[in-house]
Amino acid sequence: MKKNMLLFALCSFIFGFSQNIIFSKEKLEQLDEFNHENKSRAFIIYQNGNIISEKYFGTKIINKQPFDENSNWYWASAGKSLTSVLIGIAQQQNFLHIDDPVSKYLGKWTGMDKKDEDKITIRNLLTMTSGIDYNQDQQCKSGNCFVFKNPAGSFWYYDTSAYSQLAKVIEKASSKSMDQYTSENLYGSGISGKWIPTQNGLLFSSNAKSFLQFGKLVLNKGKLNGKTYYQYDDYFQQMTSTSQNLNLSYGYLWWLNGKGEIKVPGFEKSFNQSLVPDAPKDMFSALGKNGQILDIIPSENIIILRMGENPDVSDSIIKFHKELWDKILE
Repeated sequence: MKKNMLLFALCSFIFGFSQNIIFSKEKLEQLDEFNHENKSRAFIIYQNGNIISEKYFGTKIINKQPFDENSNWYWASAGKSLTSVLIGIAQQQNFLHIDDPVSKYLGKWTGMDKKDEDKITIRNLLTMTSGIDYNQDQQCKSGNCFVFKNPAGSFWYYDTSAYSQLAKVIEKASSKSMDQYTSENLYGSGISGKWIPTQNGLLFSSNAKSFLQFGKLVLNKGKLNGKTYYQYDDYFQQMTSTSQNLNLSYGYLWWLNGKGEIKVPGFEKSFNQSLVPDAPKDMFSALGKNGQILDIIPSENIIILRMGENPDVSDSIIKFHKELWDKILE
């Protein structure tokens, strides 16, 4: 028995099977202080089926009342990961297929020649490989400003305006609004919120518990509260795996840890590191502007959630994410 335990410990050290993350009272107090100092509004740790810490900070923006479990906050680009799940559900319902051209649902939607436009698939939008000129479309009001820069599938760039067309695809394919499609297909899951129109598409907003329920749904591979919301098929397996060879740290609108390199928003070049180098390698994340974070670690059965304003710790949300994990692991 002792020999087997030593062998398991050695394998865990070499292959990184588990980091056995333990949240002591002292560590939780340090995390609360860190989050309070860095303008967090909600911070939740869910481990092994239980919420082990749930904290709220600051006040609501409108009425200045204390921010609490009923307060809504924007997911920012973490809502992209919710869109990814909805695309997978729509494919299972045979409303669409991710290898379909976007033009099959939207008709003429760019300023490109039809032959180039028809090569852009739903998969390209899911993987940030549309090839659209990202220098011209960030405030796109009409399809004419989507112009050709690279062949679809040949270049990776974090392009929110191109991504935003996925909501239009879902609405056209299902003949339902995004709010209606989301609520009908996630009814009973505890995931409630609203899609809010912005200058760059739709932004999802909900309370922190709803954000957590979304993490639990994905951690549990589509099952929640005794109900199956989607089958864990090839799409959902691929959703949180490397989706192309241009950015190893990106799935279908999810960020992946444990890869050898990463491209981040605003940059064309790759960086030779993983998303959060010291965090568990199997972690994948829904991430949004100003530090909206949903980290899911299957090997540890953990979800880490942070909602809040732009933190003081750094202008770089990537750096804030790393420093948060430094606090978790120190």
